[in-house]
Amino acid sequence: MTCSNNSNKNIWFPFTYHSDLNTYPPIVIERGAGLYLYDACGKEYIDGIGSWWVSILGHCHPEISAAIHQQLDKLEHVIMAGFVTPPALRLGELLQKVLPRGLTRIFYSDDGSTAVEAALKIALQYHVLKGDAKRKRFVALGFGYHGDTLGAMSVGSIPAYHTLFHEQFSRQLYTDQPNCFRCPCNRQKETCSAECMDSLETILAREGGTVAAFIFEPMVQGAAGMRIYPAKVLKKAFEICARHKILTIADEIAMGFGRTGTFFACEHAGVVPDIMCVAKGLTGGYLPLSVTAVREYIYEEFQGDFQSDRIFCHGHSFTGNPLCAAAACATLEIFIRDNLPAGVHATMAYFREQLEQFREIALIGEVRSIGMIGALEFVANRKTKERLPAHKRTTFSIARRAIEKGLLIRPLGDIIYFIPSLLITRGQIDTMFALARESIEEIIHEQYDTV
Repeated sequence: MTCSNNSNKNIWFPFTYHSDLNTYPPIVIERGAGLYLYDACGKEYIDGIGSWWVSILGHCHPEISAAIHQQLDKLEHVIMAGFVTPPALRLGELLQKVLPRGLTRIFYSDDGSTAVEAALKIALQYHVLKGDAKRKRFVALGFGYHGDTLGAMSVGSIPAYHTLFHEQFSRQLYTDQPNCFRCPCNRQKETCSAECMDSLETILAREGGTVAAFIFEPMVQGAAGMRIYPAKVLKKAFEICARHKILTIADEIAMGFGRTGTFFACEHAGVVPDIMCVAKGLTGGYLPLSVTAVREYIYEEFQGDFQSDRIFCHGHSFTGNPLCAAAACATLEIFIRDNLPAGVHATMAYFREQLEQFREIALIGEVRSIGMIGALEFVANRKTKERLPAHKRTTFSIARRAIEKGLLIRPLGDIIYFIPSLLITRGQIDTMFALARESIEEIIHEQYDTV
């Protein structure tokens, strides 16, 4: 078998330009182990992005693999309407040990997008059941991303992903972007008063009576370019929502399970949402499973008999799948036993310290990090923050060069980011950053004749 393959013409690849497939045929990956992936020719790659942020404990973790194998010999699936499996029950118990206090009810879905869809529907129906049917809109944090289904996209506001669909479906309401590098309020994050959330106050003062909930990615806006914002932004948003009696929906799909240094990113601000969505790292990156967790008072509105309309008519064929639940149980048991993420705080600190070396590179305008997340934002001019010329595709070229060297990273616009496994070692951090730096310096020298 060849290391790359462009002979299979019937696969439609996600987030990939068709013409790039001709230049860079897909690499055939045969196996993984810990931080590493291995292609069909045996070449080793460091997975610097957790395979789209899901491989939180590394590839082929023996305990998670064993849990799935054990369940596979018992039952592959059963409808979760009047039936339930031991892994689904056990997962509910484990989640209660780690979820923020107050999030007592758990609804299983298939992935992040469907967890968000469930959250939006729950919020809308909750208000109808409360006799307040006029609350039909959502406020979302500006430049957010919550998934690729239509409902999830309606509360996202990244132009490249969402504009086309906003033109066809009713638009929601959006706050200013909490973009500290290019602050919409011209403030400095060290001294600001989270003025970007004044926009939330303005929206709710004007439209609050029609708003069902406020949805946000806590602490880090992932697809927007790993935009890390201060906890005071989140605190202020919660204060405003509480004053206007607006439900809060935390999209912890990408940043939950220790990515930011706390189990859930909301903990940085000391706040607990009314609804929380989790996925990605939930199963250790093995299988698609997500959770929408809600406060008890929300669930109580859905309690009724067959003559009432108090039922949540929503679900998926594979809701609560026992194989997925078994993987999630094994993952959470590892987190609890090994005291994660606190048990790797020293490694996280080393990761962030070593990331600082990239400040020496002239075209890097900002180095930002939190927990085991790091991002480098490239600019044409540090003083003016002028963006790189799009036609050069600088960050794309850097990512391709890194793959040649054995490092899997992907760009987000003018940003190169790192989200490795929480179990990465210091030596592996050194190697990952060395390969990244080599790739960056080579491409910058080739494209701009400078470093």
